[in-house]
Amino acid sequence: MINEQAPSNQPNRRKFNRINRSYIISYTPVKIGELKYNVSQTKDLSEGGLLFISDKDFEKGVILKIKLKLPEFLDYVIVQARVVNSTQRAKGIIYETRVSFIAVEQKIKDAIKRLANYE
Repeated sequence: MINEQAPSNQPNRRKFNRINRSYIISYTPVKIGELKYNVSQTKDLSEGGLLFISDKDFEKGVILKIKLKLPEFLDYVIVQARVVNSTQRAKGIIYETRVSFIAVEQKIKDAIKRLANYE
């Protein structure tokens, strides 16, 4: 279930293959004293970032700490990501939030790449 094709009327701007699969995540804004995580799931994932469902409308540029559960690892992995945009899907309760990774270990990127190539 990889989505690497842009609609025929738009150029493909994607650098990485997308994995259209749900993975469990926990996320929290990176703020001093903020340690409460919300649980959600991804809609898609790539080496460069992910799209997930949230209950908040995050402003562009907000930095999130994300715990991501991938099949290759026994425990969750932690990445930091910057919000690219947040789109309302159900008035005031459901948002699709796109983030790009800004701090991610190479072994995590490699694992995501293997998942994308396996799909």
